Amino acid sequence: MKALYEYFREGLGADVSDATRTAVELTEFQEDAVRKARRILAQYDGVMIADSVGLGKTWIGKRLLEDYAYHLRQKALVICPASLRAMWQGELRSATIAAEMISQEEMGRPEFDIGSCTDVDVVLIDESHNFRNHRTQRYQNLELMLSANGRRGRDGSRKKLILLTATPINNNVFDLYSQINLFTSGDRSYFAGAGIGDVYRYFLAARRASTDYQTTVELFNLLEEVVVRRTRPFIREAYPDATIAGKKVRWPERRLRTINYDLEQAYQGIYQDIVTWIESLRLAHYGLEEYKLDEAKRDEFELGRQMALVGIFKTRFLKRLESSIEAFRISIRRALEFVKTFDAYLSDGRLLDSTSFRESMRYLGSDGEDDAALPTSRADGLEAIEEARAVLDELPTLDITQYDLRALRTALTGDIDALTEIWYRIRDIRPEQDTKLRKLKQMLSGELRGKKVLVFTYYRDTARYLGRQLIDETGAAFRASTGSPNMRRIDGGTSPADRVRVIQAFAPKANNREDIAGTADEIDVLISTDVLAEGQNLQDAGIMLNYDLPWNPTRMVQRAGRIDRLRSEHDLLWIYNMFPDEGLEQLLGIVQRLSLKIETIDQAGFLDASILGETVHPRSFNTLRRIREEDDTVIEEQESFAELASSEALLRQLQQQWTSGQAREWLENLPDGIHSGLYRDAARGAFFYFAAPLGDGGGRQHFWRYYDLQTGQVLDNRLLIANLIQCQPDTPRFTGEGQADIFDVQERIIQDIVKSSQERRAMEAAPKRIDPVQQTLITTLRGYLNNPDLSRRELQQLMRFLGNPLPGVYVGTLRGAYQVFVAARDIHTLVEAMREVQAGVGAVEQLPVISSQAIDREKLHLICFDYVWS
Repeated sequence: MKALYEYFREGLGADVSDATRTAVELTEFQEDAVRKARRILAQYDGVMIADSVGLGKTWIGKRLLEDYAYHLRQKALVICPASLRAMWQGELRSATIAAEMISQEEMGRPEFDIGSCTDVDVVLIDESHNFRNHRTQRYQNLELMLSANGRRGRDGSRKKLILLTATPINNNVFDLYSQINLFTSGDRSYFAGAGIGDVYRYFLAARRASTDYQTTVELFNLLEEVVVRRTRPFIREAYPDATIAGKKVRWPERRLRTINYDLEQAYQGIYQDIVTWIESLRLAHYGLEEYKLDEAKRDEFELGRQMALVGIFKTRFLKRLESSIEAFRISIRRALEFVKTFDAYLSDGRLLDSTSFRESMRYLGSDGEDDAALPTSRADGLEAIEEARAVLDELPTLDITQYDLRALRTALTGDIDALTEIWYRIRDIRPEQDTKLRKLKQMLSGELRGKKVLVFTYYRDTARYLGRQLIDETGAAFRASTGSPNMRRIDGGTSPADRVRVIQAFAPKANNREDIAGTADEIDVLISTDVLAEGQNLQDAGIMLNYDLPWNPTRMVQRAGRIDRLRSEHDLLWIYNMFPDEGLEQLLGIVQRLSLKIETIDQAGFLDASILGETVHPRSFNTLRRIREEDDTVIEEQESFAELASSEALLRQLQQQWTSGQAREWLENLPDGIHSGLYRDAARGAFFYFAAPLGDGGGRQHFWRYYDLQTGQVLDNRLLIANLIQCQPDTPRFTGEGQADIFDVQERIIQDIVKSSQERRAMEAAPKRIDPVQQTLITTLRGYLNNPDLSRRELQQLMRFLGNPLPGVYVGTLRGAYQVFVAARDIHTLVEAMREVQAGVGAVEQLPVISSQAIDREKLHLICFDYVWS
């Protein structure tokens, strides 16, 4: 407790804001998050609020915006998914906070103009995990906006960034790196003052050391600097008396429920044949590298990417097959028409570049919300082919003489035959023969009759199919037989205004529309794609149904978060999942084999996020089986996989002691230098806690070290150390006298601290690490310093500019400009490109690294030490 008190005491109850007005009322655990976030923002350019889903990150973000936009009158910008724009507008209006609003979809457009936003002072990004891929257009546009004007806003201060996300990590720890990189501006030494000399290498080491692909314990010391993360179980235990608007917070219990249907019967007994045909597909038009005549000329990197792409498309076929007959039928039709078109071009002597898959995915059927239903009439089908041809005519072609055309034509013909066979076997399957649809109808007219139900599907095609069969004129008879519930469908094609109306009508209480509750306008059953999987308040409902298999269990948790939110009035929430009782294991087995192959290629370094998209992680297959068995522990377990290591539990423990006057006095009176000890299985060592003054500005530097007597190693990860020394009031005390030479251990610890301090200072003083292309450009410019057609002074200024870390989007621009220079040797064009980059960035200055102080042994003050013994 002494160690916790001394470590946290500067922040206990501290609040860097001296504002007197607030229109944002928060509960106790949200106030604690705001206090920590304010301390982080006082030190760094950004903070991430990563509380679990449904714990009120929006309100925390509003309070932080209030600090800047209301009290400081700074220019604020909110960037959120388009589906959350109306919600944010209402929230800000209720708190009289002025802020501009941009949707993430807008930022993803190449023509997006950042001009009006380059002078913002504070940017809040809701669902910031959508910026986990630095190669996307939206990420690059955001980088341009943040880095403009030397990263300074309208009032001259450095821009502040507030990130809100419940799932900071979706694939691996580099999802988190990309988001944090938004406020480090590409400076890998940004956290040097915190002992992290190169943040990129820090993440690399964490990924290598992780036993699980989402483990973040190795990142703890960095997370402590910039992240606020609390889980639902932690909040429930640490704040048992939390209230909102005078009402005690309720924490509903969550239960899984499996609904079985016959997949084999849904496909009229041909399911096994369909799966065999899908497995046989070569998809050669996406794997052209394999068909090169000269194996020595094959690009191994491109070959690996193409092999993975083929596996990804097969996986998507199988996932859509399970989703609905209609979604699968549309995918097969698109694929068949496309491969026929590709083959026709080859017959005309044109071999299309396989990287054109990004364009062709529109016709093959993408794996996301942007799926659009393919018209079923022959005329419309021909129109689609003509549209595809118009796009394909513009695509680059390859040298046809370098490829084995016979093998390629054979593969294409085999795919056409297989896809044609599938198409003719499934095209006439009628909705009344669809056992999955029939099972859903039985549920809605049976045990779910009269209840408010939220139905999720991953595919727009499936959502629209359900809409036609349950809601539109076709479904009139069904609705009449179930008591005429009010049912609606929503997807990415729904207009923003209609989307808001539907959300309010489905959850009027949660969205402050009590006037709709209980009226004929209130919606009872809502069918939606994942356009509603983030940020929406739908807790009027107590039942969520996943129509597709939850291939990504994290997505299931995100969806559940729509109904499991603060202010829910339900004691029990049900999460229904539809599972095929026949054919499931075969389906899982095939997808698992494909996924493992893709994972192997990914680990070899041949893939990037733009290729992978939504893949199935190998760990998910066992989880799927547990979901089918209605293992309720899966939900919290999946939340924990997305966890970020956090000290919040330790801080809360101390805060609870702090509120007791007697405990507070006892803690303040504990003398420095005291020691104790405890027994811990399989551990033998000593913990030392030293502090040192933090320069003229006051404050202290804290040094936690654990010396492992068995290995001789010194550990500085504060989370791992805290787990070693934590104890309860009744934990037996171990004095440790005579068990180790404690003075020798102390000397080793001091030497480690002094050495680490020296290394840290050296890292801060070292030249900034820059991208290799910048160094290449500096060298190139140096060779033109005496060129009479160029200004020597300008070239020197550009060289100094290039010697600073730059955001990735500008590095990419410079890399492209250098490649053009290598081909054309036009130095004037290259210099002009550098001028444009310099103008976009503005005046480059060193980022405000929190500089550490030089530490020598005389400055170190012993706070306490502990024996840890087995």
